[in-house]
Amino acid sequence: MKLNKDLFLAATLATLVVGSSLNPAKVKADSYSNEDNRKTLSIDKKLRSIHSSEYVDNISSSTKVFSQDDVVEFKIKVTNTGTTKMKNIKVVDELPPFLKLVFFPGTYNSTENKIEWTIDELDAGNSKDFLIRAKIDKAQEVKTLAKETNVAKASVDGINEKDDAIYYIGTKSGVIVPETGSMDVIFQTIGVITAGISGLALRKKIRGF
Repeated sequence: MKLNKDLFLAATLATLVVGSSLNPAKVKADSYSNEDNRKTLSIDKKLRSIHSSEYVDNISSSTKVFSQDDVVEFKIKVTNTGTTKMKNIKVVDELPPFLKLVFFPGTYNSTENKIEWTIDELDAGNSKDFLIRAKIDKAQEVKTLAKETNVAKASVDGINEKDDAIYYIGTKSGVIVPETGSMDVIFQTIGVITAGISGLALRKKIRGF
């Protein structure tokens, strides 16, 4: 009986070995996740003032408010984060208003105010950078502090990614009222200043100096 049991175990082991050699794909599927070959993509949008050497995600109004003829530069980085080569990656940069383009990749769609171009191929793990430079235009039409959002998108084989960069524009002259502010703040400030001046005048009249 023990001999028959040993023969049965040996035969079973031999069958498994032969089966795995004839169908290695099944063994590989058990060892590797199908996620290894998934296509993934990322896009990163940054910007800078032409007077700055550093690209950042956003420029706050406390850092800088762009005005007429100021130059802003955008950098778009597209990265193949997957494990296989990607081809024909479509990139679209949706521009905010009050910009006059200086240079850019691809073609400009004036109807939709956006730039479009295609990356022919991008190897796994590789990136490509693209620059867009523009001047602030018609800023005199801006009556309040305006928040501008520039959105960049990348898509290929059903994968869609996007990122944005934010900055603010206004006029060099005149009072700029934040979008979330109120004219009451200005009137209150004027009232405080006026009251202060009146107080000084009254004290001078009473004291004689």
